Amino acid sequence: MSNAAFFYGTLISPDVQCRVLCGSSKKTPASILKLSSLRMRPAILKGHKRHALKDRSYPGIVATGNDQDSVRGILCEGLSPADVKRLDLYEGDEYKRDQVQVDPIDDKDAGSVSCQAYIWIEGNDQLENYDWDEDHFLKVKAASWSEDPEEFSEVDKLDIPQQQQQT
Repeated sequence: MSNAAFFYGTLISPDVQCRVLCGSSKKTPASILKLSSLRMRPAILKGHKRHALKDRSYPGIVATGNDQDSVRGILCEGLSPADVKRLDLYEGDEYKRDQVQVDPIDDKDAGSVSCQAYIWIEGNDQLENYDWDEDHFLKVKAASWSEDPEEFSEVDKLDIPQQQQQT
């Protein structure tokens, strides 16, 4: 399994990254240290398209097989197995984690990097015929999204001590 992932939706927000990977959107010394241990850089995923989803605030990507189609996002390197588990819980069963190749934008000589991406599997009938509005999410929705306990209910269960989960 790769220790890298490609973020193209809500996880492009540093607040959401912190909430998912650190358990809280509040910046603490531990969360700052955790996030600084990860390498984040812009990247392109070719052969895929990002779509807004019907009645949802987050996007999905689907493979098209056409290199003219591409998705811009963030390559996150240095993830631990525990981080991947948190990402799996956050993404839920609407997505399948799959191996992809992305091209870092900041280092064109490096070539493609193998990583994981969460591919939409809930059906094409849920896809809008337009791209998800990344700027609108970052400017208007990201701060409140990272504070919504419903969006993080599954990943939050990892932060509850085992004994409390059983009661």
